[in-house]
Amino acid sequence: MKILLLSLDTPVGEKRRSKINYDHEIIWGTNKLEDVPQEMKDKIHVPYNVKDKDGLIKKKGCHMYSYYRILKKIVNEDLYNVIICEDDAILKDEKLLDDLENIKDLSEPILLNAKLHHPKNYRYDKDFNDKDIKFHDGINDIDFDKFRWSCSACIYYPKPEAAKYIIDLLDKSNTLTYLDLYLSKNKIIKKLYYPSIFYIKDDGVSQICDSKGFIDNYIIKQK
Repeated sequence: MKILLLSLDTPVGEKRRSKINYDHEIIWGTNKLEDVPQEMKDKIHVPYNVKDKDGLIKKKGCHMYSYYRILKKIVNEDLYNVIICEDDAILKDEKLLDDLENIKDLSEPILLNAKLHHPKNYRYDKDFNDKDIKFHDGINDIDFDKFRWSCSACIYYPKPEAAKYIIDLLDKSNTLTYLDLYLSKNKIIKKLYYPSIFYIKDDGVSQICDSKGFIDNYIIKQK
């Protein structure tokens, strides 16, 4: 299993990397809007009532482009059994990696932990309880009638074709947003692994948007 770690060369990124407990290859992301290709910036969705349009394009575009470059690496180098982790993903048990890699005939991307939301609208999250969603051990189909998800902190790509599928969709898309919301809204990732192989723990600080808090087994333990 190869883990590609997306991180920023910032004090927050450095602090997070000091807590990483697995072998990895660092892939530096960008927080500079000028690094994002113009054709990608032109696709970023900006609601009409947003005052800081450039700021929103920077947040969405930098995250999207940073992740896009890693997907391209998987394809260009023909990499198999790859997990893309963001630097707030902490491994729970190395045995879980072996269990995942030993599953046969996986070809599509697999979610390894995430924040769950109301299936229809984020405004209804106050009425949504992630503890009501139950999974069985192993690979689960994502039931989009019961929940949607956010946070791309740990996703498994068993074959390069899984990464290429997403790249092709992004290239053809006319509208882009944060990568995780794009993948979830368009139902691109259809399966998840339970129990979660990683904790998501950002210590209340996000370098992109809102903090996700501490998440284990797709349940928020602490904001």
